[in-house]
Amino acid sequence: MTGVEKLKAFAKSPHHLWLGLLTLGVGVATVSTIGLVAGVAAYALGWIYLPDSRLFNNWLATRKQGDEGAKLRQFLFQRRQIYDALRSSTRERYDRLAAEIENLQQEFHRDPRLNAELVRQRVERLSNLAWTYLRLLHTGEMLDQFIESEDPAELEGKIAAMEKELSGIDAVGKASLAESLQSRLSSLKSRLEKRRGAEESRELTASEQERIAELVKLFRADHLASRDAGALSHEIDGAAVQLDRTREWLSGLEFDTSPDIPEDLAAAAPLKVGQ
Repeated sequence: MTGVEKLKAFAKSPHHLWLGLLTLGVGVATVSTIGLVAGVAAYALGWIYLPDSRLFNNWLATRKQGDEGAKLRQFLFQRRQIYDALRSSTRERYDRLAAEIENLQQEFHRDPRLNAELVRQRVERLSNLAWTYLRLLHTGEMLDQFIESEDPAELEGKIAAMEKELSGIDAVGKASLAESLQSRLSSLKSRLEKRRGAEESRELTASEQERIAELVKLFRADHLASRDAGALSHEIDGAAVQLDRTREWLSGLEFDTSPDIPEDLAAAAPLKVGQ
């Protein structure tokens, strides 16, 4: 937390309230110029020293822990909703990948070559792989449902019929009818374009799901085979760059209704949903 952020937090804290009461309040209560000046001086000194005091820092840490706990509970609730909405076969796919990632994370913790910071970084990256994989599974099913609900052949037939109807309308005295048909035609064309876009997005979603599953297998194989403790970190970091692009792409899809969660929050959650 920066100095400015700490001062803003102090201004909203109960410590600031008590500082004001015990300095400015007491100074005013003395009904004397000396008392008021002393109160103002004590108040100013409080602003200098209290934001860096152990008492205030402990309060900040406790409040931060409480805020993070609330955010984590909200994330777990939202993730559970997404998980429960999946087909049983799709949930099984997530469970398998989560188990593989969890096993690999445990191997990192047991590896004496890795320091605590390196383990933390790898565990966080892999946890975010699991969260992105779940988002991809959910988005893929949403796209499937939309694709199944829109028949392109039917849409194309309606568009052709409406265009034919429009071309046969005498513009004189039928402007309102032509305008109505044109509006409906634009809506049909928009639905057809959205259907085609959904097919492309579905292919990319499936491809990203496979890529993540293969990455986890590759990471485990490389970890077992490599004697260089840091070599795998470069591979994981490189995958994280692509993962960021995938998350940005997902966030831009209207079919993705999952929350965009910070990496450290997703990493704090257990991989298996329901734990």
